[in-house]
Amino acid sequence: MARLRVTRSSSGIVAVLALLATVLGVGAAAAAPSASESTVWLCRPGQPGDACGGRTGAPVDCFYVYPTVSLQLGQNANRVIGPEERVIAAEQAAPFGARCNVWAPMYRQSTLRGLFSAGNGPQRNAALAVAFSDIRSAWSDYLAHHNAGRGVVLIGHSQGTLMLRALMRESIDGTATRDRIVSALLLGGNVLVRSGATTGGDFSTIPLCTARSQFGCVVAYSTFGTTPPADTRYGRVPAADSAPTPGAPFPAGPDLSVACTNPAALGSTATAPIRGLIAGRAVDGYRARCTTGAGPHVLQVSGAAPIPASALPRLPNPTWGTHLLDVNLAQRDLIDLVGAQTAAYLAAH
Repeated sequence: MARLRVTRSSSGIVAVLALLATVLGVGAAAAAPSASESTVWLCRPGQPGDACGGRTGAPVDCFYVYPTVSLQLGQNANRVIGPEERVIAAEQAAPFGARCNVWAPMYRQSTLRGLFSAGNGPQRNAALAVAFSDIRSAWSDYLAHHNAGRGVVLIGHSQGTLMLRALMRESIDGTATRDRIVSALLLGGNVLVRSGATTGGDFSTIPLCTARSQFGCVVAYSTFGTTPPADTRYGRVPAADSAPTPGAPFPAGPDLSVACTNPAALGSTATAPIRGLIAGRAVDGYRARCTTGAGPHVLQVSGAAPIPASALPRLPNPTWGTHLLDVNLAQRDLIDLVGAQTAAYLAAH
């Protein structure tokens, strides 16, 4: 595929920057629904006007949980599908429709207002617990009424990754459901493993992916276009991670580290070309490696095309790195990896 050459003012990058501005904006309030309501599907195969393309017929499913995008004014969003959910699903999840049937529940996520006003305190944790109750319910609904025995790829970003970490700890790791997991793409979150190992942190039986032919494993990273600052939000084990399941907090301790798996070089810390997809356009020219040692463990991005990695937007501040582009910067690698993992999964089943 030809290398995409665009400038900072070109349409693809402008579309992404417009998306980032939208994500960090302010919107109108909306009433919260009853907790007894059934699942509202942002994306489901065959759904008219589906934000993820609505494609059907793939041999496996994807279960996608979107990041913090709600512009509503309360601590928790409602489950009414808004333009911000549709935009992020089209950017992050729809391209995976070439490899899987995409299911994505709406959930009463902790809103952008809640994220920046409540920090990681009790109010934030209470909002996350509400959000997680919806994800737990949607997952149960999906398994009971829609899965039909197919393998599943879990895809999450940011708050979506937080939700899936908790779901996997509570309902998948060490259970019979684990056998249905093709892989888990847990991006833009501090997935934890025992230092020097591929398991032993968040999950006891679900390892990090170290080969393209491996299935039932985790891909996890956070991207930075510059060296992470000392107070980085990602790459270091949090002193107190927000816990959406109060009865089962995430692990902590000096024997843990944050996972980094480069989708373009699984099992390696070598620098490798990554292939992105931004605003629907293929992006080539960036390279990435997983950092190791005593510093933050992140996916360090370098290169100068389409714009220098060091000039990629670091929003809302440098401690987040290129968080809002975690999925996009290596999205074509992730899509191809899902295809390889699916083939290995189906061969074994």
